[in-house]
Amino acid sequence: MSIITSTQYKAALNYALKVQQGVFSLTIAAEQLAAEELIGSGSAKDYLVVLRAMLNGSIYKRTIKIDAYSYYLEKFYQTLAANDFGRVIQAIELHLDYYSELGKGNQPSVRALVNTYKAKLASQAASPIYPDEVFKLPTEFTEGAVRQVTINAYERNSEARTVCIAKLGAICQVCDFDFEKTYGEIGKGFIHVHHKVDLATIGESYQVDPINDLIPVCPNCHAMLHTEKPAMDIETLRQIIQDNALF
Repeated sequence: MSIITSTQYKAALNYALKVQQGVFSLTIAAEQLAAEELIGSGSAKDYLVVLRAMLNGSIYKRTIKIDAYSYYLEKFYQTLAANDFGRVIQAIELHLDYYSELGKGNQPSVRALVNTYKAKLASQAASPIYPDEVFKLPTEFTEGAVRQVTINAYERNSEARTVCIAKLGAICQVCDFDFEKTYGEIGKGFIHVHHKVDLATIGESYQVDPINDLIPVCPNCHAMLHTEKPAMDIETLRQIIQDNALF
């Protein structure tokens, strides 16, 4: 496979997703990718085959650069649900085992990268982090600057949270649970604040609208919203609650 540049990784991924969704056949997608990004037709097809295999959790027999692995693993980790991301890991490990059995080496740098993301996935499953961590930022409500902990967490603005709760109240906007009514004084003002668009999927700082971008939710609904990645839509969770209330 000939080398493609980092600026072409995104285009290859976009076309691979369209192939996965049935928008294009693999052949048509490869032709368009090659023409638009000035990639050799063979390389364009190879990258699409590799990416499709990752999305399906199946083995692939072509190689890509470590920089490409870094780009795609991060993108998939940020945008796919845990089970779907697990298939990406599975595909890469099948590929690594295949190459090792051929006697072409263990590709240690790729294995190390995969192990890093496997650890992240395990940590996420054992102790999920919901976006109600609040850190003091400037008053213009800039959110999303990444700080490095064990995994990437996204800084939150306490003043934006305060404005949101002042407008909508400390009541879950999904299930209407009111902590103060149930727990009395100790529950007064307690609520999580959910970001309607995951900052992890945005991946950069931006100006947050405390009224339109944030919404108060109880911890239970917050956890359910984050059973999907990106997070489930508020209306979808409300409908699930209504549907289950009928039984």
